[in-house]
Amino acid sequence: MKKILLLLLYAFLFSTIVDAQQDAQYTQFMFNKLSYNSAYAGSEGNKICVTGLFRSQWLGFSSGSNLNSTNTTNGQSDIGSAPNTFVGNIHAGIGSHFGVGLNIGNDKIGFENTINPILSVSYRYTFKNSSVLSIGLGGGFVQKQLAGGKLNALDKNDRLIPTGDVTGINADFNLGLYYMMPSLWRFDNFYAGLSATHLNQPNVGYQVSGGTVQEQMRLHTYFMTGATYSINTSLQLEPNILLKMDQAKITTDINVMAMYNNKYRGGLTYRTVDAIAILAGYKFTPELQMGISYDFTTSKIRDFSNGTIEFMLKYCFMPKLSPKPDKQPIPRLTPRFL
Repeated sequence: MKKILLLLLYAFLFSTIVDAQQDAQYTQFMFNKLSYNSAYAGSEGNKICVTGLFRSQWLGFSSGSNLNSTNTTNGQSDIGSAPNTFVGNIHAGIGSHFGVGLNIGNDKIGFENTINPILSVSYRYTFKNSSVLSIGLGGGFVQKQLAGGKLNALDKNDRLIPTGDVTGINADFNLGLYYMMPSLWRFDNFYAGLSATHLNQPNVGYQVSGGTVQEQMRLHTYFMTGATYSINTSLQLEPNILLKMDQAKITTDINVMAMYNNKYRGGLTYRTVDAIAILAGYKFTPELQMGISYDFTTSKIRDFSNGTIEFMLKYCFMPKLSPKPDKQPIPRLTPRFL
């Protein structure tokens, strides 16, 4: 346990000396914890939870308005796609101690597409006060695809710039801790998590005519926490915080949502330096819920962006395991009793 805690602390500190953020971000992070923390796998008990989330960032950016570009298609600027991200995950508890989950992210920006499937396994320990500490390890790969033929190189003879589609792939590992308490002071359902993605900092290489061009996936560190505060039997407040760390900056998402009658949800998020977001959601049943958010960009990119929209759908259910019926005995005759 001490070695794992020290490794996570090392990841936390080392993230301040690496390159800028490469991971996709999500406004509805509180419903997508497995993307950040492998230890979250199996945290819903023996339920099987499936989540899908789509994020379209900087709406209107790829239209090319107010941007100078010499690479054109049909007379219009071709600057590639603004960030578009889809993530899907499924996780479940196995017995009282283990959890397993699969998270698949697909992030497209400009002419590059990144696919990052991660299989997570967690171990849960329950304390006497019913709080739970989970340790999780995730493993998979990161694959990057670049449409090099669409790039407009300043130096047409640069052999390190691809002139066609190229692909690179490498193994990828994550590590996390996740802690849950039924109650803390006047709060219920308290949680806190510390995690690191791209623990091995894999190099993803593109083979081009001039050799190999490599992009290194840098270490990212995350801290998340949240809880539920009941005002009365019909209204609850749900504060959530996500801290994201890399060399370029430390970004914090501060979120507060209200849940009414355990069906209707609405709230606000402030993301430092980047955006203010409104969120809304609805629980169709205790198992099925959906959410939507819209980010108002506050950074300088607002001159080219109409904001960011995000959709979320989550379904949790208990598997129904029916015992197999006993087989009826089949009478058999043997030569001895003929």
